[in-house]
Amino acid sequence: MDRNMKSIKSNYKGNGIPKIDMHVHYLPQAYREALLARGETNPDGYPTPEWDPQVHLEVMKKLDISTSMLSMSAPHINFGDKNATKILARKVNEDGAELVKKYPGQFGLLASLPVPDRKDSIEEIQYALNDLHADGFALPTNTQGIYLGDSCFDPILDELNGHKSVVVLHPNKPGCVPQNVLEYLPLPILEYFFDTTRTVTNMILNGTLKRFPDIKFVIPHAGAFLSVFADRLASAIKFTPSLFRNYTEREIDVYTALKGLYYDVAGVCLPVQLSALLQIAEVDHLFYGSDYSYTPEAGCIVLAEALDQTNLITDEQRRFIYRENALKLFPRLK
Repeated sequence: MDRNMKSIKSNYKGNGIPKIDMHVHYLPQAYREALLARGETNPDGYPTPEWDPQVHLEVMKKLDISTSMLSMSAPHINFGDKNATKILARKVNEDGAELVKKYPGQFGLLASLPVPDRKDSIEEIQYALNDLHADGFALPTNTQGIYLGDSCFDPILDELNGHKSVVVLHPNKPGCVPQNVLEYLPLPILEYFFDTTRTVTNMILNGTLKRFPDIKFVIPHAGAFLSVFADRLASAIKFTPSLFRNYTEREIDVYTALKGLYYDVAGVCLPVQLSALLQIAEVDHLFYGSDYSYTPEAGCIVLAEALDQTNLITDEQRRFIYRENALKLFPRLK
């Protein structure tokens, strides 16, 4: 290991505020085996990290993280086989529930669903809530090229809305990736941001957020490009409304929709992105996220230090982003 990385890993001081990590990933054995069966050693051009719960707990301690809300990363669990997706969803959710049971208070579970299948997903929602006591759910921005905001998701979202669920989104490989440009750039670097922006825009324009107002959607990576795209979309709707006549909602208020969403600040949101996000979202809708284990420990420490030190937010606001806001969504963690 590089000497500088060793220094980073040992010198994080923190600011005394115990964090609740809203964007953090576990890798159950069944999921790892599914990746290997497809020959996916570096899916989307990014290496699949090693993951061990004991090591994870040690990293949490170093970062002053009291609770990690575990979810699956990309690629998600649907590799094209309906039955295999249903089985894998059940396996990873049960493994996550076992971790919560084994380490109470330190782990929470955001269960995965075998989307876009309606019947299987609704069954898994009920099982995850009633039997596994999941804290919420995690959905990919798209699965097999079908995006959130598509009407086929409505019955699933209706079920989640009925439970007033917390639903965190995670970017996935876009349904179509442009050819012959940046082909050696790992998809998480650029395409994941496009996909997050694309699916949230689809949900806004198709009225998804209005139809399911009791779902608390958490948008990853400080909202990706949404904070800079908002002005362009809102202006287009205002000045050229005829271009949007095919969408189901006659009145689309982009800024109100974005303000009603929640956001984690995982990843590199400083020095620029956090400032833009604060112009479209209130501090009480922001959460800390480490993106461990796909972001290695040393990287998590560098990003945590940046959040600790930025003057874009006050110490009181930091306390809400790091912990208090999450406690409102997950009262059991109190």
